[in-house]
Amino acid sequence: MGCDQLSPLLPAWRRCLLPQNRVKVTLDPDMAHPQLVVSQDNCSVRRESERQQVPDTPERFNYLWSVLGCQEFREGRHCWLVEVEGERVKYSWWAVGVARASVERKGYFNKSPEEGIWAVQYDEGQLKSLTSPTTLLSLSPVPTRIWVCLDCTQEQVSFINADNAVEIFTFTAASFNGESIRPWFWLWTEGIQLCLRNSTPKTPSPALGSSCNSPDTPASPLLGSAGAAQE
Repeated sequence: MGCDQLSPLLPAWRRCLLPQNRVKVTLDPDMAHPQLVVSQDNCSVRRESERQQVPDTPERFNYLWSVLGCQEFREGRHCWLVEVEGERVKYSWWAVGVARASVERKGYFNKSPEEGIWAVQYDEGQLKSLTSPTTLLSLSPVPTRIWVCLDCTQEQVSFINADNAVEIFTFTAASFNGESIRPWFWLWTEGIQLCLRNSTPKTPSPALGSSCNSPDTPASPLLGSAGAAQE
């Protein structure tokens, strides 16, 4: 992606730094809730009404409709692009963000920083950050293509509208507690899917097979401190 493909609303240096920190992220089907179906290339997930016949391992979510990414990050700055697709997007419920690798997998728990999740959630027309309590975000239109940007060094998680490069929300002073951090996805609605755009946006990602290989860590700095909100 060239720098000119990002919004001119950002200074040139910021438009260039975002793609340089882009990493390839894939979904781990062994961690997906039984009603979530991960695509063969591990780059998209949808929800089905019936539970799949999959082993109930300690790593698999069994209550919240969640799945984690294969990749774990402990240091550096990393960005990946998530796109929401489907005929029912306007009336859907979904969330994207990051979670500690040790996040609870069994039973109900709050989707919040206290439980090791930093994310934004869409509820049928309203986007909110999963702070405690949640923070409603005034955005029109609500973006369906979102950059998730993780800064392990500064302990920040930022969300950026991929269509105009406007910042959606930033968690600052996130309590990673020295743990590895993984991409996190939650999908309640059938008829839509969350897609990882690991190539040029609007272009289907190449098949990656079923392996979960960690990407190389880019060395370039990410965006500066956005200071949108404390957790």
